Amino acid sequence: ASVIATSRELTGATISVWSKVQKMLLPTPAKFHYVFNMRELSRVFQGIMETPLAIVNSDERVVDLWKHECTRVFADKLASDKDKQVVDKIVADVTYDHFGEDLANRCRVVKWWCDFQRDVQTSEDDDDQQAPKIYEPVELWERVQSKAAQYLDMFNERNPAKAMNLVLFEHAMLHLMRINRSIQQKRGSAMLVGVGGSGKQSLTRLAAFTSGHFLFQITITKTYSDVSFMEDLRELYLKAGQRGEAVTFIFTDADIKSETFLEYMNSILATGELVGLYQKDEKDAACAEVRNDFVKDYPGSEENLLNLYQYFLDRLRDNLHIVLCFSPLHPKFAIRAQMFPAVFSAVNIDWFLVWPEDALVAVGAKFL
Repeated sequence: ASVIATSRELTGATISVWSKVQKMLLPTPAKFHYVFNMRELSRVFQGIMETPLAIVNSDERVVDLWKHECTRVFADKLASDKDKQVVDKIVADVTYDHFGEDLANRCRVVKWWCDFQRDVQTSEDDDDQQAPKIYEPVELWERVQSKAAQYLDMFNERNPAKAMNLVLFEHAMLHLMRINRSIQQKRGSAMLVGVGGSGKQSLTRLAAFTSGHFLFQITITKTYSDVSFMEDLRELYLKAGQRGEAVTFIFTDADIKSETFLEYMNSILATGELVGLYQKDEKDAACAEVRNDFVKDYPGSEENLLNLYQYFLDRLRDNLHIVLCFSPLHPKFAIRAQMFPAVFSAVNIDWFLVWPEDALVAVGAKFL
């Protein structure tokens, strides 16, 4: 009963946070991405709704989860610690106003949540079984770090040619959990903004492996063209849309051989549909492939091409997770935000700030 009563306050509390953040953090030429629209509200609730009911079993858990989702959605995209502290204060004040002093005091510290804390449940039938993905609060920091280290070792064993020698210090772990949260949500894509060498791609590879996703990145060559890019996208559409497999697609600013690549990305993130990707016969074949699943998921619905193609696109958007790795120092960074709005608004932005001193010490201690 207390959980239901507390959850009734969530909508009003989230709208309060949203409107206060909008007033306090206005966009500037340097912080042009400080735009908080209705998508932010829906992202907070998506994170809450996709959490298993068994985990959210007390009013304290409800508020913990809500504070975590608000912090992820509103604070992660900000470009300075000072601005992040503004959001933290807003969330703390709104918690006090909407949930009362007692609950606000009990949930003063924002707990982190992630879904890779469980152990693999092995069975005789399946050698390569995944650990259950349950979004839950982090109770023991050492446990999360050891699980991430285990996944890193497994990744290196299975991909010796792409082995990563990472130091999972605290800030790297926090970014790993942010990326993991984004790509585990339906239609969840991310933009990681940080200077070169800050670990954006390595952490994305580890997050995709942890989530059990197929990982893809284009290989730029002298002859790589729009046609080559379309062929690669067709393959991803086949995996994510027709077969319903989870795919993480890493796309960096070094991969933008032509600005039309970003135009395609903009369309995928906005609607999922890409003009000219499929000929009519290929489109019909894709619809035929998903017919059985469509009938299973929507019994009684009419099996016409329009419905089947929409089902194909919806499944594609649910399963294709794009992670854009951009540098804020790139001369075209701000221009691209104006030219390709969906690339910036349809993703969770995670801004990589300067690594703190303890991170540098941890790296130095490992390699020296």
